[in-house]
Amino acid sequence: MLVLIALGYSCGVPLEMSFNLLPTWAAKAGWSVVEIGWLSLAKLPYSFKVLWAPVTDHCGVPGLRWLGRRRSWLVAAQLACLVLLGVLAWNMDDRGGMLGVNAMLLLTGLLVFAGATQDIVADAYRAEVLQPREFGAGASMFVTGARIASVVGGAAALIIASRMAESDATRPWAWAVAIGVLTVSTVVGMAGALVGREPEPAAGMAHGFAASVAQPFTLFAQGWGRRLLVLFLFVMLYRLPDSLGGAMTSPLLVQGLGYSTESIGWVRQGFGAGMSVLGALVGGWLIARWGIPRCLWVFGVLQALSNGAFWLLALKYGATVGVRAETSAPVSSLIPAIAVENGCGGMVACAFVAYMMSACDRRATATQYALLTSFMAIGSAMSGWASGWMVANLDYSPFYALSVAAALPGLALLPWLRHTPGSETSR
Repeated sequence: MLVLIALGYSCGVPLEMSFNLLPTWAAKAGWSVVEIGWLSLAKLPYSFKVLWAPVTDHCGVPGLRWLGRRRSWLVAAQLACLVLLGVLAWNMDDRGGMLGVNAMLLLTGLLVFAGATQDIVADAYRAEVLQPREFGAGASMFVTGARIASVVGGAAALIIASRMAESDATRPWAWAVAIGVLTVSTVVGMAGALVGREPEPAAGMAHGFAASVAQPFTLFAQGWGRRLLVLFLFVMLYRLPDSLGGAMTSPLLVQGLGYSTESIGWVRQGFGAGMSVLGALVGGWLIARWGIPRCLWVFGVLQALSNGAFWLLALKYGATVGVRAETSAPVSSLIPAIAVENGCGGMVACAFVAYMMSACDRRATATQYALLTSFMAIGSAMSGWASGWMVANLDYSPFYALSVAAALPGLALLPWLRHTPGSETSR
């Protein structure tokens, strides 16, 4: 379990760097909005990681095969992330970086590729090293590690950069030092990969690269049959309330309710991350006692109801798209809303990860899990795009009320998913 916390942390650092820290730094460094927009394209490897996942299922990394197939890929990806984070940190100063925009975009793309590869193998490792009864606890530990990375990367790095920028002597190196500290912290994941045990290869794995590419999809078709489409739809729709509501939370808090950046940082990033960790731990504990199917029902309902907290905020303080709030709503009203949203989010993430682990066959875990997360990313991207249009046409209160009802499609598919052929076949 400690190894899984370490791996969750190391997987969370590249995500936090590419999704939050680099866009913030680029804005401070004076990049144009068009150039900042290009950073979004650098995140594409996370959506298409299924394309090279079969390679990690098929063989180990030359020179590191003594570690085993899974751990050799983990260490190789972590080394790549460490080097790329170090190069990015060295080139982040208040003059916009010592490298040009194109070079920084290329480095970011390479970092995301290495981070996506680490995700592929870490997801497979987690599913293979655990027994089915441990899936809930394992998912809880991994999610906890990722949330810790969000706190360190999203809060601590920004605080270090902000404090060092206050002095003329340290301002040119504020971001370099902040990201450098984050870079050094990634050795935690490498230590976890080296200390952890290599899972035993599953019997019946395909021989030859072509066969190993085809096997994951063949096993899915054989195990699920026509219900494979239901599985893919479930992965896309189950977290729809979170995807819809989360995409519009920042505009609601900043524009609709007038909260300051500092208040959002302390409450949403700091306190919210702590509640998310607590939710993940509680989720893992309940999964061990209730089982995955029951928790998917309960946590799915809680996920929807948590959006009701923002609906009440928007309704109580009259948040509207047409008018920017002139005064801030009380922070005391924001704290319970963030507590409910992040606590429920931690629980539902834990159950969702545990279910996807149980749906994969150990003979092709990396490719099958990467395929499921690709469908999840498609659902998240589409709902995030639709949320802006919905708020513009409905306003905040009706939108968040509708986001509660968005849980119904995912919950309606649950009766079709009680049977998980991947775990039964492999165990």
